[in-house]
Formats: sequence, structure tokens, C-alpha cells
Amino acid sequence: MTLENLPVVRDVPSVTAAQMAEVDRRTIHNFAIGVDLLMENAAHQIARAARHVLGGRVAGKWVFGLVGAGNNGADTVGALRHLENWGATSQAIVARSPGERLREPLESQLTRLIRVTAFPDVVTWDDGGPEPREFGRSLLILDGLLGYGARGAPRRTEAQEIVAANESGAPILAVDIPSGVDPDTGATSGVAIRATATVTLGLPKAGLMAPAAREFVGELLLADIGIPVRAFHAIGVNTSELFVDGDLVRVVR
Repeated sequence: MTLENLPVVRDVPSVTAAQMAEVDRRTIHNFAIGVDLLMENAAHQIARAARHVLGGRVAGKWVFGLVGAGNNGADTVGALRHLENWGATSQAIVARSPGERLREPLESQLTRLIRVTAFPDVVTWDDGGPEPREFGRSLLILDGLLGYGARGAPRRTEAQEIVAANESGAPILAVDIPSGVDPDTGATSGVAIRATATVTLGLPKAGLMAPAAREFVGELLLADIGIPVRAFHAIGVNTSELFVDGDLVRVVR
């Protein structure tokens, strides 16, 4: 299993961050599909995408997860749990400032990862965090630092992780959108992840389709995480034929 084995889709619609937030709201409140269920679906799809990037087998391979404070970070930790179950060895590197409290979804996912892993490896990034050469031990880095709700340049802690990941030489799979890339325009402000591939969730964010973002996005994958077609219909977007050939697809831009 490689990226080339995935079904291909063309002429895929995209959404702005505001539109995606509205779709998420409708999914949770109108269709009773909660955050935890969406997050578990996303985590499984991210892990599947990682397996494709790694050539179809993860057993015995080392995967680093760059974990931000939001739902992207929680999705990434969930993906590490699945990869551990499939034989990988992982390390979750949490971008957390001193005194900052973890949000509930991320705290729950970290608890699950620690409980199911024989030798859990969860660390907090600080000013003395891992060197790029340590990232180089990884056969894959998952970028879950910033999601579609982020604006502006990454803060200091996140920027340090981004630079270290980019300098490591390891392939990077971005979760939903490469950290540092604007979800609406594709522009960057400061540093940004240069991904080997990006697995975007539900629908591509508009910025991923912008020419300026191509060098950061890499191959673009699209994952079905269980958002109802009707939730997208409510904002005027038809997704009814996107996943007829598979629930993880490769987008041709």
C-alpha cells in the first residue's frame, strides 16, 4: 500500500475555515455526531494515511507526533495510538507553554495513548526540546500542531518544532493542514511545515488548493471522517460522490 494505490478524485470542492466550522457545528448539534466520535474517525484515517506514506507497513517503525493544544493535536495522539497497535513505536511531543492547561479532548487522547502503550513516550516541548537530529530517528513525523482555526504566525514553541521537523530530513504527514499555512489563502506568516503529504479531513480547506501552498502541502489526501453529506449540503457544497471509490482518496489538483 502506497499513496499511488489510493483512489484518485478530481474537481474536489473546498471550504473556508468559517464554512468548515459551521459544518462541524451542524454535525455535532444537528446530527448528534459528537466530537469524540469525529476525533476517533479522524485518528484512524490519519493512521491509515501514515501507513500508506510508510509504504504499507508500520511495524518496527518510529513515528513522532507534533501535538498542538487543539483538536488537530488530539487527532494526532489518537493516530499514534492506532499506529502503536499496528506495531509502530511512537513519541508524542506536546507543544505546551509552562503553566498551560491541556484541553479536555487532548488530555483524554493522551490518557488513552498512555494506557494502551507498553512504554508510553509523551514529552513536552520546551526551549531545550529535541534537536533536529533526534527527529531524524523518525521514519515519519505527524504534524498536528495547528488546525484550520489558527491564524497568524506560529507562536515560539510551535515555530521551534516546525523548524526542527523541517530540518530533520524525515517525511512529514500534515494533519488537515500544514502548520503555519493559512487555511483560507494558503499564505504563510513566518515558518510553516513542508509536508511530504497532507491528509485533510472532510473536505480540503481552501488554502490547500492555492498555488502558494503547493510546496508546503505535498501530496494531498482526503479522508472521510463521518461528516454527513447533509451537513455539507447545508452550506451549498455537494460531497455525495467524493468517497464512492474509497474513504481515503488522493486529490489531483
